[in-house]
Amino acid sequence: MTAAETFRTRGDASRWLAKAEAEQGRGWIDPRAGEVLLADYARRWIDGRANLAPRTREIYQHQLRSHVLARIAEGVRPLGEQRLDRLTPELVRAWYAALVRTHGRSVAAKAYVRLRQVLTQAVDDERIARNPCRIDGGGIEHHPEQRTVTIAQLDGLADAVDGRYRALVLCAGLGGIREGELFALRRSDVDLEGGLIRVRRKRLRLASGQVIEGQPKSRAGVRDVVLPVQAVDELREHLERWARPEPEAYVFTSPEGMPLERNNFRTRVWLPATAMLGLDGLKFHELRHTAGTLAAQTGATTKELMARLGHSSTRAAMIYQHASAERDRRIAECLGAMVDQERSRVREAITEPHSSRGARVGHDGLPAAPRTSPRKEKNRP
Repeated sequence: MTAAETFRTRGDASRWLAKAEAEQGRGWIDPRAGEVLLADYARRWIDGRANLAPRTREIYQHQLRSHVLARIAEGVRPLGEQRLDRLTPELVRAWYAALVRTHGRSVAAKAYVRLRQVLTQAVDDERIARNPCRIDGGGIEHHPEQRTVTIAQLDGLADAVDGRYRALVLCAGLGGIREGELFALRRSDVDLEGGLIRVRRKRLRLASGQVIEGQPKSRAGVRDVVLPVQAVDELREHLERWARPEPEAYVFTSPEGMPLERNNFRTRVWLPATAMLGLDGLKFHELRHTAGTLAAQTGATTKELMARLGHSSTRAAMIYQHASAERDRRIAECLGAMVDQERSRVREAITEPHSSRGARVGHDGLPAAPRTSPRKEKNRP
């Protein structure tokens, strides 16, 4: 076994040899394999992920460039400038703590997951022996409480936007359909007789300026969403007034008849409407949270919420069930009404005219039937 360096003392050489033999027992790693910089290896890692959707690839690249490889704070060494074999749990912890301080826990959790994925691949590629990402719960995001609006506020937003966007707001707030899915909606996707929308695609613009129109976020995103009658009526009027008649015509368009662009819609339509109602900071995506919460308040199960909102995991759908405190309040009110009703029934039964003072009461709180003495048989001769 040959070391890639020389040692000043026999003791240093002996310690290196003992460590190398121990690592060889676990599975030998070529010491030179880990000499590549994290920045270079991370770029190769993401280039090799051929199955990533364009938008996902863009998000990963931003996370790596801005939050993993770059300098996060003074006094914390940039991870991108470190060799793979020089990354230690201590260095990763220092980077993570700095990222939490400067960018918040949610950003830090996402970046930590990305770094862990890259270094897991490095272990699989036999460039390092162990993954230095060992922070318990480091990749768990702590989301703030989802912001929602009331039905009255939703109606107010629908009134505040231009008429051609009224149905768009209601489909998001009552159907839970994503913004990109609504922007991609075609006339043939709307079934007015069945009262539903067929979600089959999404439309978005990447940071590069490229417009992508393809399948929804996941397989679960391909779904049929049944709308309440109020939203169906709005859609019917919208199609008659604002949409072109061709089956493949976009349902929601700009005043010039072009497909909607997220930034233009946000600046020209959404922000003025929220400001008018005093809902500054409300995001259009939060109408989806509103739809999920309202659906949970109807008593929808986790599976039903997953199907309606296009979730592929129960974790996201359960957020709306936990958030539906109003539903829990209604359950308590119904239980209270049941108790009142039963107690009234008992009181009425006890005070009925045919009941007499001292009448016996059964286990259920109602008057018991009068006792009858068994007929005595005559003594037989």
